[in-house]
This record gives sequence, structure tokens and C-alpha cells, in this order.
Amino acid sequence: MRINGSILLTSLILTFGQILSGALPAHSVELGQDATGDPNAVHIQGNTSGFLYSERIILTAAHVLNQLRIQPNGDTDGFVFAPGLADKSNAKRYKIIKAFIPKTYINSDFSKNIAAFDDFAIVVIDEDMPLKVKVKIATEEQMRRFAKDKSEVVMIGYGLQSGSQRKNPQDIIRAPHKMTGYLYTPEMMVEHHRQYNLRPSSWTTSDWGTNSNQKTGSICSGDSGSGYFVEENSVRYYVGTAGNGGATSNCKEDGTFSFTTGGFMANFPSTNKFLDLIKSAETFVEEQKKSQLVKAEEARLAAELKAKQEAEAKAAADLRAKQEAEAKAAAELKAKQEIEALVAKALAELKAKQEAEAKAAATKKTTITCVKGKLTKKVTSVKPKCPAGYKRK
Repeated sequence: MRINGSILLTSLILTFGQILSGALPAHSVELGQDATGDPNAVHIQGNTSGFLYSERIILTAAHVLNQLRIQPNGDTDGFVFAPGLADKSNAKRYKIIKAFIPKTYINSDFSKNIAAFDDFAIVVIDEDMPLKVKVKIATEEQMRRFAKDKSEVVMIGYGLQSGSQRKNPQDIIRAPHKMTGYLYTPEMMVEHHRQYNLRPSSWTTSDWGTNSNQKTGSICSGDSGSGYFVEENSVRYYVGTAGNGGATSNCKEDGTFSFTTGGFMANFPSTNKFLDLIKSAETFVEEQKKSQLVKAEEARLAAELKAKQEAEAKAAADLRAKQEAEAKAAAELKAKQEIEALVAKALAELKAKQEAEAKAAATKKTTITCVKGKLTKKVTSVKPKCPAGYKRK
């Protein structure tokens, strides 16, 4: 799903207008409890909070998206950290690749008496983040039961824990903090504002809310985007997103705070009205995963092909080396055999010569001179001997 460019740009302009006009900023838990290790509270780039809904989907507030450099088509280059981290100095960053906001979203602008409407958003990350708790979007029936039964509503955020932190926010090493309260139906919200004579400039009569006080904690700069939930039977039922509230003066730089008789009241739209938007985000995630699986399969096949080609090249090189070694051995054997043949021939020729010489020597006639007194006689033969009575001279 692609976000309508003109609506998003209008929203962002309103967000910047709110900041410039000094209207209510993002909020954070003050006077709450340390919640380091919480499985759903995530810290979003730009001192903002969020709630891990599924492995790749984070629920947050629409008015904080300007901190993520959202583009008109919904693309973003923001990032988030894994949930529950206190020190994120060297923590892994999960890249945000898509943002979804309701087309009906309107940011509050007190200078024009404009109340926030449908201040809800979804951001999608590019890889799975471990999800250790089952999460469901509470139905309206469940929410009304939570309100009737005064079920404890929890919100965990990464904002400032005291006004004094404004001097040195150090959001990178700030732990998440928890506040608790009770859920108010829209009808209860109207009655609450009537009872305490509160101006309804930051909420509409369709908003739900949660009430808190100094004991249970209150929100301060940086908690916008945190999720309100009720936990039952190991399931966290998400009821709304922190983004707007009033009737308190807390988290001031001098460290002082004060609550009205009615306490602090946060207001938000019911999340179950955004199920189609959540479905769009889930569809995007499914398509993204399929695309990544295709790319991973292509990479695997390419790696296998490369490995096969390298193995074949190695086998060919080994075969070539073997053939060359065999050829060299054959050439050396042939040369040896030729040398041996030459030696044998030379020996044979020498033997034949010796035999010929021996044969010639054996058949060669010689002449000797034999004498007897004054008589001389020559004898010629192969083995000449002097006649009887004669001596060889």
C-alpha cells in the first residue's frame, strides 16, 4: 500500500507547525517504573517510542514520523532498536523501509484550535525482530470490558523520565519506563472532561483514554508512539497509541510537576478502527518476505552454481595437472627406455666387436722361425709349433 503523498505532506507540515507554535510535544514516562527488558517497547530513531506488534511491524504515532525523514511515497531511511534495551550505544539498528498512516490523520494545532485525529502510524522494518509475547489488537467489546472491569492498562516508553533530562537527554542510554492506569471509553472521557471542566482542545469525543497520576506515572517528551495494552493470559491486547494528553504540568526542566484533581488524561483513537491499515502493512511484509526469499533463493542458486563451476574448474585443473603429470612421466619413461635401448645397443655392439675380435684372433695365422743347429725353418699356422728337433727362434 502506498501512502497518499498530499495527505502525508500535509500531516508533516502540521507536525512542524505544532513544534514551531509550542503546542504539546511528544511525551514520556515520568515517575514510572524501570521496564528494561520489556519485549515490546522499542526506541525509534529521533527520541521516539514504538510498540513491536509483529516481527516486522511497529505501531507508533503519526505525528512523530517527521523524525524518520518520511518521503511522500511512504519510504523512509529511519531505524529502530530491539525492544527493552537500556544502553543502545552499540546495539543493532533495524532499518525502517515503509511507513503507513491513516488517510484520516490530522495533527493537532492549538494555534488554530485543531484537535489531533487518528494519530496512529505503522512502520515496517527490513528484517525480523524477535517477538517474545503474543500481541492482539483489542476489539471494542474487549476494550469496553477492560474499562468496565478497571483492568490495568500499561504503557512503556523511552521518553524523558524527569524534566531535568531536557538539559542532557542522552536518549541512547535511557532505559524504558512503565506507567499504569485504567482505560476510559469515549463516553467516560466526555464525562471526565465535563466533571473537571477541562478544555477538549486536544481530543475528540470519539477518543479513548487512560488516566494516571503521580503515583502511577505520567508521560513526558519522547514517549509518543508508545503502546497502551492490557495483558491477559500471556497475551498483550493493544488498545491505543500514546500521542496526546493534558490536564497536568509535569516533566518541567526544573524537576517540578503538578497534577489536576482528575490526574493526567491521555487520549487516543481505538486501534481496532485501523485494522485495514494494519492488514495493508501485513500484506506489504508478506510481499517483502517473499521478495527476500526469492532473492535469497537466487543468491543460494547463484552460490551453488558458482560452487559447482569452481568445483568443475578445480576438477578440470586437477585432471589437466594429472594428464600433464602422466604425460611427463610417460615422456620420462620413454626417454629412459630410449637411453636404455641405446645403452643396450652400445653394449651389444661392443660385445659383437669383442666377439668378432676374439673370433678373428682365434683364426689368425702367425709365422714363427724354428732352428736346428744351422738349419732354419719357418712355420705358419693358427697355432704354429716347431717341428720335432727344432726350437723356436
